[in-house]
Amino acid sequence: MGGILRRSDEQGFYLPAPHQFAEVVAVLSSYKAGAPETGIMGRPGAFTITHCISYRRELNMRSSSIRLALVAAATVAATTGAQAARTIDLSKLSPAQQAHHAKVQAKQRAVKPEYNYDIKPPVLKAVNTGGKVNAALKNAQAVVGLGIVDNLSGIDSVSVVLESPSGQQASTTWSPGLESTRYQVQIGVDMSDATENGTWRILAVTLQDANGNSSYYGADTLAALGHTTFVVYGAAGDQTAPEVVAGGAVLTPVVSRSTPPRGMLPGSYARVGLQLNVLDTGASGIQSVSAEYCLNEYWDCFYVSGNVPVRGTSSATLMLGGHVYDWQSVGTYTPYSISVYDHAGNGRTYYYWETDFASLIDSPNVEIVE
Repeated sequence: MGGILRRSDEQGFYLPAPHQFAEVVAVLSSYKAGAPETGIMGRPGAFTITHCISYRRELNMRSSSIRLALVAAATVAATTGAQAARTIDLSKLSPAQQAHHAKVQAKQRAVKPEYNYDIKPPVLKAVNTGGKVNAALKNAQAVVGLGIVDNLSGIDSVSVVLESPSGQQASTTWSPGLESTRYQVQIGVDMSDATENGTWRILAVTLQDANGNSSYYGADTLAALGHTTFVVYGAAGDQTAPEVVAGGAVLTPVVSRSTPPRGMLPGSYARVGLQLNVLDTGASGIQSVSAEYCLNEYWDCFYVSGNVPVRGTSSATLMLGGHVYDWQSVGTYTPYSISVYDHAGNGRTYYYWETDFASLIDSPNVEIVE
């Protein structure tokens, strides 16, 4: 074995020659716990694991393959020694020593990890709904009670979907102000736009915690957790889309793309405005209106929009606003489409190939200049 070692004059111990590292690896791999550190090679001062670690700087000057072989050998030897050191022959211990050893092992297993990371989704423990819902009321709601728990990060959002006998759906999403690991919550689902009477059910519930873990509960699973059906009556609903009527106007017929709006710094995008008259004969009321203006039909476009946040508005003159960007082409922009929606989700879209926008908007075009 001495043939594979060479003397390091300045340090006073043996180091292997570069071409002999494979044999050193085999020697170190056979090292057993308790062997004298200076006697691995059979004589004092021979190469040891301690030397392997202490003189890595010198080894860094050698090829990467040599360094990797030496580190791998040290790891194998250290692991083998540590495993041997931990092996205890319980038959040689007294009953009292065996009991103490068992307590120590149990305590080690009970130590908590350094990072207690939440990887478990929230759990739905109970669900309850029932009774009757008069959908003819303006603010009709179906109330769903849920019992939810989460192990660590806390509940972040809850989504509920209801279903009618024929498949019509109503849904809502609820989020707490502060995440908590336990909630008994009642969630109201708007039913004022329901168009079908009869027995509805809770179709699905989705839970998500603050760490992004989520769980989904379908109708069958929910039915096993509690009462999931209720009766709807008086449903007439709103199935009529709103419409745009005559009398609209372009508020900014000429827009300079390089001129910032009044009171704003250079570089701010120019504003463009449109005014539209909208009617809704349904019960829910106007919700939103948007318009798209394009150059050469659809090549270069800008958008304007407006909304009514309060339900029940049957008629309104809405001001729509948007921006013209400095990269947009100069030229005459004409209406490409106008879309209008109510709070029940009914919508109508007018396209340029089927609509005379001049009948809805006086002088409907917008000129963009430099």
